Amino acid sequence: MGSWKRVVVLTLALLISACGTGTSGSPGSSGGGSNVTLTIAAVQGVEDAGLKALAPMYTQKTGVKIQIVESPYADLYSKLVNAFQANEATYDLAMMDDPWMPKFGTGNSLADLGKLGIQKDPDVASVVWDVGTWPPPRGPVPPTEKSKSPALLGVTIVGNVEMFMYRKDLTPTAPASYDEVLANAKAQNKPDLAGYIIRGKATNPVVADFLPILWSFGGDVFDDNWNVVFDDQKSLSAVKFLVNDLKAVAQADPASTDAADRDRLMAIGQGYQSSTWPGEINTAVLDPSSSKVVGKVGFMPIPKGPSGKGVGMMGNWMLGIPKASKNQQAAADFIKWMLQADTQKTYAQSGGIPSRTSVLKDASLADKNPYFSVLAEALQAPPNWRPRTDQWNAVETILGNHLNAALAGQETAQDVVTKASTEIRSLMKAAGYPTK
Repeated sequence: MGSWKRVVVLTLALLISACGTGTSGSPGSSGGGSNVTLTIAAVQGVEDAGLKALAPMYTQKTGVKIQIVESPYADLYSKLVNAFQANEATYDLAMMDDPWMPKFGTGNSLADLGKLGIQKDPDVASVVWDVGTWPPPRGPVPPTEKSKSPALLGVTIVGNVEMFMYRKDLTPTAPASYDEVLANAKAQNKPDLAGYIIRGKATNPVVADFLPILWSFGGDVFDDNWNVVFDDQKSLSAVKFLVNDLKAVAQADPASTDAADRDRLMAIGQGYQSSTWPGEINTAVLDPSSSKVVGKVGFMPIPKGPSGKGVGMMGNWMLGIPKASKNQQAAADFIKWMLQADTQKTYAQSGGIPSRTSVLKDASLADKNPYFSVLAEALQAPPNWRPRTDQWNAVETILGNHLNAALAGQETAQDVVTKASTEIRSLMKAAGYPTK
């Protein structure tokens, strides 16, 4: 072969090699590089604060550019649904609330993270991996999903579990049970101090407030075969506890109260106890610029109910990779980096809520994050998740409207369980579930 021919062959080989190492989006592509931009669909609010802080650090480290597109909660869900249905490569990574996983898992919209090299780490609670797995590894599985092999489709970046808060300056001992919660509420309830703050606004807010009570009382919405069990005695007792017992020692007009209202009442010293989410604590309840109760609030996992257990609820925000992304491996590499222990510590120092147990228990983070060790405990409990069905939004609307009506004095507890159960059965049967 002549020398000029060898030069041509070598040049072609180098060109082919260069093309082969780009980020084509296949699971085998290499990821990084200064020519790569990862577009992340993120929720607008405290939940993406840590993500925004880490993005420039990752760019400096790898050259990979990060573009974060923020949207309000409801808008983010709609945008993701539309992008997934159109199979458009709009986003390389998507922040997802864990109740969205059934919708996106059923729709086969997300890449298998295991095939992209993301492996479970024992320093992260097993429930964190389970909530991002589809079909769900425990509990009822939708009929259409039973033939699928479980795959990791989302990794938690906001280790959100509903917890309990109380004024430890007024009663130094944490309430061990809901019986003690009620007793303390009666003892502390005054015209300027609600014994218990109910988050009772219709649909999602009141359901989020109620489900830990329901589960801790031994009740549920469905059994493991999708039969509706919300009208059994345990569930009725839980509803009565909320809409009768707690309402009697609650703030005025609990049916109109949402999370921001609850946080404000706690922060100005007009609430004794309530449930809370981690994202509300430093940014509202204990915000030093506005709170009057800094150093006065204790945090604990959900108290025990008549079932003998206290069952918290997950509200984890996960990162997933859309199947349509052209940069799947680069996106997976970013997730791997976010999960590293040193990154998770930086993430926590930047306002993020980590899921790694060792970081949550890091003593150097405790002063600024007094709930971290409680969150580690709550994740190990483990907490429960909302029923894994793509019908959940509709179910939640039914439950939330009836619970809200009871708090507003328009329905009784018996009305709630009877009417809601009838409507949920009709909904699930129409969706093809073998419910009774």
